[in-house]
Amino acid sequence: MLPKYLPLLLALLTGACHAEAPAAGSGPTETRPDPAAAAEYKPRVTRLAARRTALAARYRQARTATQKAAALQQARQLLVASLDTVIWPAWYGTPWAFYGTTQQPRQDSIACGYFVTTTLRDAGLRLDRVALAKTTSEKLIQNLTDEAHIRRYRLVPQARFVQQVQQLGDGLYIVGLDFHVGFLRVRQGQVRFIHSTYLGEGQVVNEDAATSAALRSKYRVVGRISADARLLESWLRQRRFVFGG
Repeated sequence: MLPKYLPLLLALLTGACHAEAPAAGSGPTETRPDPAAAAEYKPRVTRLAARRTALAARYRQARTATQKAAALQQARQLLVASLDTVIWPAWYGTPWAFYGTTQQPRQDSIACGYFVTTTLRDAGLRLDRVALAKTTSEKLIQNLTDEAHIRRYRLVPQARFVQQVQQLGDGLYIVGLDFHVGFLRVRQGQVRFIHSTYLGEGQVVNEDAATSAALRSKYRVVGRISADARLLESWLRQRRFVFGG
């Protein structure tokens, strides 16, 4: 019987992915798997890259602080929309596996850290997909954004934690937990948790953060990456994020 539970044991020991038994009443996923989005994934990602390149040209041509700020705001909207409407939907339903490293949605399997780094790379961030996926969730966040955009929560009840994230405002966040990592998307007061989870059917899901069993954790660290002008500029200029261990 041991092999059946080996991935769960490894996850708990290494902190790579949260592996807690699912709780009754967990919220349903927001978006169902879209096979068409997965099948057209590469062409859509290519079109997104072209839009980013065009926006980067406008950013370079900006002559005033106001023009640069406007271009960065457009970059923020494009990056978040790219994940929201093109990249994440293609991955919904992709199976979770402790050693999953697939780079193609709905083919093979993907672990929680690899889901975060792969989708960010496909959105256009130049990063070390493998090294970041293998490090701790807190180190992953610290490699992408600075302390000004990071918040830490210890022994905060889940409902209170979600309320505090709501108060931070709309945007795109990475959340690191005791044994898991994923995205938080805050929009008009709603907080969604997008992640590759061992729980339930074991797949990439987009679910209500308030009722997600996977969001239970003694320690949580949150990086608001959509608020980081340095990250947005690096995304536009295609500067590589140097992995700092």
